[in-house]
Amino acid sequence: MYKYMKRVGNINKLLKVYQIIGFTFILITLVLIAIPTAPYVWYRLNPEAVSIDEEKIVKEIVQKKEDIEEKEQTPESNIPPFDPNLPEGYFVLIPNIGVSSPITASKEYKKALYKGTWIVSDFGTPELDTLPIILAAHRFGYSSWTTETRNLISFYNLPKTENGNRVSIYWNQREYVYEIYDGNTGTYITDYSADLILYTCKYYNSPERIFRYANRVEE
Repeated sequence: MYKYMKRVGNINKLLKVYQIIGFTFILITLVLIAIPTAPYVWYRLNPEAVSIDEEKIVKEIVQKKEDIEEKEQTPESNIPPFDPNLPEGYFVLIPNIGVSSPITASKEYKKALYKGTWIVSDFGTPELDTLPIILAAHRFGYSSWTTETRNLISFYNLPKTENGNRVSIYWNQREYVYEIYDGNTGTYITDYSADLILYTCKYYNSPERIFRYANRVEE
């Protein structure tokens, strides 16, 4: 009888262990499912959140243009060759995080952010680089975006980039290549010596932003 009771006790303990493991596995699965769908749920419940995020993306991140020291224009000898195989228009690519996002050069930032990436007006472009190029995009995006769209055209995974990662800009069928050398989290750009500055919001309705700084490299 003692051996039988002991065996039953061991079986019960084992069942409890399996129950805990099973519950933990289910919990982890639910969390993994919730992560990509959370932005859609949030924006469904809070439709005004997109507008708030848009305003936080564009508001008060730069010094006055007049206060930034301009650099010398890149000589024509360093302009990348024209490549008819590249798409027409403007695009930013960050291979390490799978971003391939259209860039919109417009003062209507809401339309630009809905399409993908907005280039901050009155600052640099790959062709006119005496001032830094500043590119901004949503991190979480819109409820109408699929997970694939969000990962492709937003800066959702910008925090995963590291120093040494490359960023390409397709501009008028020329490829300009940049290398990330620094990054920080804050409310303002801190390094205007960079050739390229990427940023996005850190959290929902938060003034904090994620910044990445890169310099152009010649291929």
